[in-house]
Amino acid sequence: MKAHHPLLGALLALAPLSAALAAEEVTGPEADQNAPVRVTADGGEPVITSEFFNKLTVQTGYGPEDSQVGRDRTSFYSLRYEPSFAWYSPEKRWARWMVYGRLWLNYDSSQSSNLNSESTNPNTREQPEGWYAELRELYVKRNLIGDDPRFSLSFGRQRFNDDYGIWWDDSLESVRFNYQGSFSDAFLAVGQKFHNYNTDVNALPASEERTLYVMGQYAYRWSTHNQAGLRLMHENDRSGHDSDDRYDFKGLRYGLFFKGEHLPLDSDYHLELAALDGTMDNTASNGVTTTGHASRGWAALGEVGTRFDNLPWTPRVALRGGLTDKPDDDNDGFRLNPIQSDRITRQGSYSTRLTSSFVALDLRNLSYYGIALETRPTPRSALDLRITQLNLRDTQGALPIRMAADARRQATLEASQGQRKGDNVGQMIDLNYYWKMFPVALDGKRLDVNTLVSASYLNAGNALNTGDDYQLSVGVVISY
Repeated sequence: MKAHHPLLGALLALAPLSAALAAEEVTGPEADQNAPVRVTADGGEPVITSEFFNKLTVQTGYGPEDSQVGRDRTSFYSLRYEPSFAWYSPEKRWARWMVYGRLWLNYDSSQSSNLNSESTNPNTREQPEGWYAELRELYVKRNLIGDDPRFSLSFGRQRFNDDYGIWWDDSLESVRFNYQGSFSDAFLAVGQKFHNYNTDVNALPASEERTLYVMGQYAYRWSTHNQAGLRLMHENDRSGHDSDDRYDFKGLRYGLFFKGEHLPLDSDYHLELAALDGTMDNTASNGVTTTGHASRGWAALGEVGTRFDNLPWTPRVALRGGLTDKPDDDNDGFRLNPIQSDRITRQGSYSTRLTSSFVALDLRNLSYYGIALETRPTPRSALDLRITQLNLRDTQGALPIRMAADARRQATLEASQGQRKGDNVGQMIDLNYYWKMFPVALDGKRLDVNTLVSASYLNAGNALNTGDDYQLSVGVVISY
C-alpha cells in the first residue's frame, strides 16, 4: 500500500525554510589553480606564501529519516562552515613545500543532512548528529621532486576522489606519490584509517578498523578529447572477526575507465569497468565465523550523451546504465568498500548519486538503465531530469539500496523463503535545478554562490515491500 503525505503538502512544508542542500563546491589550492592570475597595483604578480579559504553550506529537506527507504518522513537541516588553509614555501608559484588543512564545523539534525557531501558507504558507518567538528584533511606536500614539476609526494590525512566514487571517495591517512605530465598522470598511495578525527564519533566502526589500502591509477590522454586509464586497489582487512563487521575482504580490485567530450555531434561518454578478486571471511550474527570464501565480482557503468547547442536551452540527452555480476552466494559478487560511494562528483558540476539525490546504491546484485535530459535555461543554471529503472540480477538476492533496518530484515526473510514477487526494485525520477552566481572578485579572490533544488521520487517495484517514497531538498553554498 502506498502510504505517504501528498507531494503538494511536502512542497508547502518546505516553503518557509531558508536553508539548503547544496552542490559540493571544492575549495583550496585545487579549486584556485585555474583562477585568473592575481596582479598588484603596479601590474606585477603578488608573492603568495599562504591562503585561507571559506565555505558555508546551509541545507534543508524533507524525506525519510536518515534517507532510508521505508522510514517515516521528517524535515532535516544542516549548517556547515568549512575553513581551509594552505601554506607555501618559498611561494605559491614555485612551491617546494605546501601544508594544507581543511576543517568541518557542523550542525546536522539527522543523518539525512550529510549523505550528499563526501559521505561514503552509509550502511555501516555511524553518522554524527547535532554540533560537531571534524578534521577532513591535513597533509604536507613536497613538490618539484628532483627539480621536476611533474613529481610530488604528499603525506597525511588527504582526500581521494574522482568523477565516480566507486573507486575512492573519502579522506584517509596516507602517503601518496603523484605524477602529472602533459598527456598522462598517475598516482600511487598507501593508506589506512586510524580515527575519524570527529568530536562526536571519533572511533572507527568495526568495518573500517585495521584495513590497509594500496591504491594506484594511470591515465593517458590519447587524443585532444579522449582519455583512458587503469585503476588498482589492494584491500587487506585485518580487523578480526566481529558480528558488527560481518564481511572481511582481502584481495584486489582492478578496472579500466574511458571518457571523452566535445566529440563529433557534440557527444561525450564515460565508461567505468571494475572487478574484484579475493577471499571473504564471514561472521554471522551468532558470532560463528567461516573463512576463505572465494569472492569475485564485476561492475560496469557509464553514460553516453549528445548536446544540441542549436536548440533553446541547449539540451543534452544521455543514456545511462550500470550492471553488476549475479552473485553466487552472500560472500560473492561486486560490492563497495567503506571508502567508496555511489556519488558522481564531476569538477564544475553539482554532486549527485548514480540514480538520484535520494536513494543510495550499494552496486551489488543490480542492473539499472535510464535516460537523462539536461538543459541550460541560462548560461549559469541547469534544469535536469533523470528517469532510471532499477532491477535485481538475482531475484532472491540482497536489495542494492539503502533501507530501514526492519524493512531490510523483512525483505531478506521474504527472499530466503522464496516469497519475493519479482526483480523490479522500482523507477527513480530525479529533478534538479542548479544555479551558480557569476563570481565576484574580492581582494584577488573569488566569491562564489550556488543553489541546488532537488526532488526525487521512488516508484517502488514488486521487489520492494516499502511502498513508494520521495525526498525533497534545497540548498545554498557560499565559498570564498
